[in-house]
Amino acid sequence: MTPALEIDRNDGSMRIEGCPLPLRSGLSSTQVKSALSQFYDRCMDHHNGYVWNMFRGLKFVDYPCGIAVCFHFDRLTEIHFGVSLPGVGLEGGWPTREAIDQEVEFIRSALSDVFGVSFESGNQRFKWGEVWSMFDQRGFIASSGIRYAA
Repeated sequence: MTPALEIDRNDGSMRIEGCPLPLRSGLSSTQVKSALSQFYDRCMDHHNGYVWNMFRGLKFVDYPCGIAVCFHFDRLTEIHFGVSLPGVGLEGGWPTREAIDQEVEFIRSALSDVFGVSFESGNQRFKWGEVWSMFDQRGFIASSGIRYAA
């Protein structure tokens, strides 16, 4: 059974079903990697204080999901996530613009349900940080995530 990823509307933390540690601002990479070791996929160290750890094998609202957790000088600062919707169009193994727009629409709808506010503009700010889902023109990808306030 694939564990579900849930977002807490009160503080933006993410919980993974069966994992006792909620993902939230300030956690160390060691804490996160230890708690999510069964989902760990890879690490990308930019050698400038930013390190990303990727985790797979989750679901968000019943669809396969992966997360990328950003650490700045070993403190969690943001979490990006994406879903794999069934039947999306691919060209050369990459999602089409239509597929990307479907993912963004789906995540915006889910975020609206979680937070009780519209994500029509693509992002919302809260006292604890920012949540977004939009098309990233530069990367030609769906970009969704949570960035915690400093």
